[in-house]
Amino acid sequence: MDREAQVLEDSGGIRPLAYERFSYAYRGGDRVVSDVSLDLEEGKVVLLTGPSGAGKTTICRAANGLIPHEFKGTFGGRVTIAGRYDSRGIGVSALSKIVGVLSQDPETQLFNPTVEDEIVFGACNYGLPADTIRERTERLLDLTRLGPHRRKNPHNLSGGQQQSCALASILAFEPLVLVLDEPTSNIDPIGSQHVLDLVSRLAREENRTTLLVEHKIEELSDLVDEMIVINEGEILHRGTVREVLEHVEYIDSVGLSVPQVTLLCARLRTAGWPIEELPIGIEEAVQILSPLLDRTTLSNAPEPPPRRVQHESDEVVVNVQNLSHVYQDGTRALNDVDLEIRRGEFVGILGQNGSGKTTLVKHLNGLLKPTKGTVTVAGLDTRRASIAEMALAVGYIFQNPDSQIFKMKVEEELAFGPQNVGLSEQEVEKRVKAAAEDLEIAHLLEKNPFFLSKGEKQRVAVAAVMAMQPDILVLDEPTTGQDFKRAKEIMDLAVRLHNEGQTVIVITHDMNLAAEYCDRVVIMEGGRVLLDAPTREAFLAEDKLKTSSLRPPQITMLGSALGYPRAWLTVDEAVETLEDARRGAAGGV
Repeated sequence: MDREAQVLEDSGGIRPLAYERFSYAYRGGDRVVSDVSLDLEEGKVVLLTGPSGAGKTTICRAANGLIPHEFKGTFGGRVTIAGRYDSRGIGVSALSKIVGVLSQDPETQLFNPTVEDEIVFGACNYGLPADTIRERTERLLDLTRLGPHRRKNPHNLSGGQQQSCALASILAFEPLVLVLDEPTSNIDPIGSQHVLDLVSRLAREENRTTLLVEHKIEELSDLVDEMIVINEGEILHRGTVREVLEHVEYIDSVGLSVPQVTLLCARLRTAGWPIEELPIGIEEAVQILSPLLDRTTLSNAPEPPPRRVQHESDEVVVNVQNLSHVYQDGTRALNDVDLEIRRGEFVGILGQNGSGKTTLVKHLNGLLKPTKGTVTVAGLDTRRASIAEMALAVGYIFQNPDSQIFKMKVEEELAFGPQNVGLSEQEVEKRVKAAAEDLEIAHLLEKNPFFLSKGEKQRVAVAAVMAMQPDILVLDEPTTGQDFKRAKEIMDLAVRLHNEGQTVIVITHDMNLAAEYCDRVVIMEGGRVLLDAPTREAFLAEDKLKTSSLRPPQITMLGSALGYPRAWLTVDEAVETLEDARRGAAGGV
């Protein structure tokens, strides 16, 4: 029996994955992880969360031997697999049979010509029986909602569908341990919950150990056995979700997105409300808050005021008329879309994976041409305008930063656009410096962007577009791979530009982000516009949201459950409304 086969045979150890005082520093860099000890039990789901750059991806890479075999650096401590094998002594090929790792960027794991080929590839190479492979493939196509796309090239799928495809390809050979590095960062809310439920169920039913790196604490509170918060390479808090979330103020301060109802009740408790235990879900929050509220007072509470500058303009800067688009493989992505966006609007484009969001927006800068219909942007007909002309009018930030980055130094990446439109060396330098400082990447200017984390790459891509100072800013999932703090920084920068009069268009799956920042949302479904309305109005239309695999933010749903007739879009709005209602009720008494 060869060594790899022996690993498979002996993989039923009581410690599927263990980190013993693990430390790591990449070659030429500072230590990323320091003295981390984790012991993952069989069938348990462990959530590892923390801000961007905390060391989460480094821990994932050590699980299947990518560290130290593929990434070079200084390794300390020990990582053991299946209870007995040191990761430093066994290659990636052997370890991949028992430790399935879904990377933060799924596109790098996809290389087969069709989705179906991608799913069966690993199982075929491990010599599984044909009937077993067929059965697993059909089950996984159904579970990941990829059945209609089985014959498509994975690279022609949306980002979320690619993520689902990569996950299915790993599940096909049923590894003992699953290590998932942000497996739902590109997936719509209902699809995201579907994947997380699936991962949790498989852990229980098939006794599969799972290490899950995610920022979406809100969606995982009922699905994980243990939660670990890491920051700057060190474990800060660990325990059950409820135990860890008692530190909600600290977790919020380091840039993580905690459940909105938990944060709301923590703030109310600080304000003197008699709340002993913080809720995690909506039902718990309703039970806690209902006895403390006068529903009549709450039902009469006024709508919160506008959150920022509202630009009034009749100038249409984006005019889409009767737009349809059919890809070369025959996929009809858009069907007779009509859309107008006026100067100074802040618009969100929402919808499930494959609904046509990205296809629509790629028509705005000429990356795609209409199969039928017209698209006019800033007075330019995109069918006739050159890419250079469109680049001056529209700044487009891609969903995947690797599709946008191509220089060997971050500084060169930021300077490329301004240089190519003929700006002076002094102006180029000024813009590069300003963009780098705004995105907090000044310390990365001399680095190779391809060696950065995905979150850092995303900020580089945003900074490169900001350096062009375009009239219209289009952000395609700009916060992918970012923690809540970094996501907020990027969006706050967009708000600053919007306040100066810039038109901002955001494609996002993050409903909390859309609620906080977008004044209007356009919801896509099946290549058509399903709903186009102000954000408050749209987020009360739960049936239409569900049709597009979306759901309102947790705080909006809580307001509805408590009898608030309008829509809370942020925790701050909810705190203010509830405090006013409480004071009003006390005054009435």
